[in-house]
Amino acid sequence: MLFAANGSGKSPIVRMLASALGFPNNFRAEILERCNAVVLHAESDGKPLTIRRALGEKNELFYATIDFDGEQTEYHTEASFSAALFQLLGLRPPRLVSTKGGETKPYIATLLPLFYLIQGHGYSAAYRAPSSFITDQFAEMVRFAFGLNPKHSFEVKKSLIEEKSALEAQTRMIVAAQRVLEYQSRGVDDSDANQAALQRSCENLTQQIDGLRVSVDAKGTASSALIELLRRKDVQIRARQLELFELRNRVAGIETIRAEIDGEVKTLSLNEEARGVFTSFQEICSAPNCRLFLGSAESYGKNLLYLKDQIKDLERNSQRAEIRVEQLEERLEELGTERQTLVENLGAPSTSGVDQLVTAVQDLTKELVGAQGELTRISGLKEERSKLFKLERERDRIQDRIEGLTNTGRADHAFNDLRRKLRELTVKWMDMLDTTSVSRNVDIDLNLRFTFGGETLETIGSGGTSSTTGRLVLAIHAALLEAYLADKTRPFRFLILDTPKQDELHTADLASYLTELEKMCEANDAQLLFSSTEYDHPTAKQDKRWLPKYRGPEKPMYLGKKTDLLPNSEIGPAPDDWA
Repeated sequence: MLFAANGSGKSPIVRMLASALGFPNNFRAEILERCNAVVLHAESDGKPLTIRRALGEKNELFYATIDFDGEQTEYHTEASFSAALFQLLGLRPPRLVSTKGGETKPYIATLLPLFYLIQGHGYSAAYRAPSSFITDQFAEMVRFAFGLNPKHSFEVKKSLIEEKSALEAQTRMIVAAQRVLEYQSRGVDDSDANQAALQRSCENLTQQIDGLRVSVDAKGTASSALIELLRRKDVQIRARQLELFELRNRVAGIETIRAEIDGEVKTLSLNEEARGVFTSFQEICSAPNCRLFLGSAESYGKNLLYLKDQIKDLERNSQRAEIRVEQLEERLEELGTERQTLVENLGAPSTSGVDQLVTAVQDLTKELVGAQGELTRISGLKEERSKLFKLERERDRIQDRIEGLTNTGRADHAFNDLRRKLRELTVKWMDMLDTTSVSRNVDIDLNLRFTFGGETLETIGSGGTSSTTGRLVLAIHAALLEAYLADKTRPFRFLILDTPKQDELHTADLASYLTELEKMCEANDAQLLFSSTEYDHPTAKQDKRWLPKYRGPEKPMYLGKKTDLLPNSEIGPAPDDWA
């Protein structure tokens, strides 16, 4: 505990401690001129750790050394120092997203405000950092401190961009495959029943051709084959004619439905025009933007869109049907010609047996080739359908990955548990500080914004600071520390309170709060460091009272020349406890 009067230099001492840990320097020129460096002696894993931070002519200059485990390393930037200190403490800083959308990483200066409340504005908000350049910085620093996955991971963002690009490419391939499939499936019945029938037809035709080849009675066998071919031609012609009849009826029906939908569209447009005229009568409602007819306007838009989509579907179906009609007409003409040839061969008395045999073989072979071609088309169609299925399945997997990457809160069970724990602990510490006039209905959203009965800290503090705001900030940080200390392996086991606003807190409340913090730190191998002006908190043997040791013009000071060093008898009642 640093206990001294105002103006004795408590805050510079606390800031030097933060400076040694990598916090930006913010010292007055007098200190920069007279102090060369600040040196922090600490321990990590039971080994001595010494950090020396140089104080230059300007606060912006950075130079620090770390002595650990017999090795000294130098750092000339805050970034390299932060990375080295995180590594030394066994932390792996995540790659985060900056407020500008680029890649960034945590600094000591962004993490330390969880464990360090700077004098003044540090007690006006749950999180105050020297600079804010990380998206959702408070939530990200809490996640980092507690070893949770970042909310905005740069790797995730990068992966998300890659996955979205992959999804676009996959969608383009699916559209292309759908077009190919649609083109190849025109006029093809790829059902298993049709495929089986075609295979049986091929086998039957092959047998007939083989039978003609080995037949002794060529004329009789050829005549029977031609009669069978003629029968099948009649069956095919009747089937095509029936299909053509149904398609023409369908096309006619489509045109009828389209005419009816066009009528509905015109009716909707007339209703909309009537509504426009109606609403122009100011004597009905003169209030601007009265939204009286908003439901009607939205209904008009939805219905119109729905009807136009129906018209597009009908047009596509009509085009496909017309194409199929043309194909059927061509096929019927071919079948008619083939049938006529068969009839002429069978009916002409001058036709010899050899001619009938040739004609029969030709027609049987043609049918066989046609059936095999149909089977080939069905096989190709099934391959295209399988290819499309695989493409769609891959698209689903990509969409699942995108959903998983964008799922930043719903399934974050560990973070949700932490929010629930912080909510309970905050209420506990609010009671400890006797925080009145504030709802205990504490809510913490995914960005770690605390609200109390729906009121934010800014609202409670009326945009500034107040006694209640200070109590809530102290409660939040005590809750954070208590939750953090639950894991014995976490390295930042301290809380620094730079002169809590004692003039806005009752002494009894502050004493109760510090006493409970002391107990918690003692039980969890942690430290509490605070400075005080008016309240002299009692200290025990394991505590340190850091009192000013240099003679000042009006009162003892924490910083001074060696020649101004006070004798022990003038410093305080407990010399053995000096820091």
